[in-house]
Amino acid sequence: MDDNKVLTLVSQERIPLTPEMRLLLEVSGLRNATPATVSRGGVLYINEADIGWRPFVDTWLSRFKTKGDEHANNTFTLSISHYMSEGFLNDMKQKETAAPVCEMAAITTLTTIIDYLYDDLFVNKETVEYFKRLKEEGGSQFEDAIKIIYEGFFIFAMIWSFGGPLVDAKISFNGILRAMASRVKFPDGSLVYDYFFDPLKGTWSLWSEKVKPFNPDFDGLFANLVIPTAETTRQKFLIDVHRKTRKSMLFVGFAGTGKTTIIKDYFASVDKETTVCSSMNMNSYTDSKAL
Repeated sequence: MDDNKVLTLVSQERIPLTPEMRLLLEVSGLRNATPATVSRGGVLYINEADIGWRPFVDTWLSRFKTKGDEHANNTFTLSISHYMSEGFLNDMKQKETAAPVCEMAAITTLTTIIDYLYDDLFVNKETVEYFKRLKEEGGSQFEDAIKIIYEGFFIFAMIWSFGGPLVDAKISFNGILRAMASRVKFPDGSLVYDYFFDPLKGTWSLWSEKVKPFNPDFDGLFANLVIPTAETTRQKFLIDVHRKTRKSMLFVGFAGTGKTTIIKDYFASVDKETTVCSSMNMNSYTDSKAL
């Protein structure tokens, strides 16, 4: 395929592409393609083993430099060196996950969650007033509070980016993260998955505190009735994070764990003006062509 959008086949047949036509390139099908064809298709492949995740993280950190938020840049830089050591990353590679997760995917999820929490921090009316009050009081209270909040956000993102996909290693991951989180300590009693970081308190709070009360006036179908729990609350929160940051998400779990119910209940409550939802039913006979 040349710059004139003419696709030349092995048989020397030439197919001109109109502006309305689009090429769908499958990764497995690029093995026999020339670099020229791949580059003109707008595909850029970077080998994770050669490049690593550092360039991506450095680019992500530059966002905070551009904003002039040195506290965020310094805190996240120190958190990366402390929490994401080579030993920790190698240990995570040995643990079984519910679905295959490469290192780069986990780090992308980490930055996605932090970005959501960071942006929400300066939009939420309560936290904005809280920061304003700290600045008026003077001293180092604001600096200390904001550093703890940023580190708390980083640890929370680690729980779900690295610990979320784990199957049988959740207990050991709980112990590892508790040991590393020396500055922002977890309360005793529950697993780290049971907590979210509250920026107003500067401490960890249980997801059960965020559960909305059951509405007894529900007049829909009984099959659509969903009782809010700590589990559904945190899962909906993570779906909300990825939807609002426009990032894809793979929601996995054993049969009968309520995946479809949670997702349908979530999308039933979103703004229909900004979000379009479509459902597709598949079974063991559904192949790629049918999809």
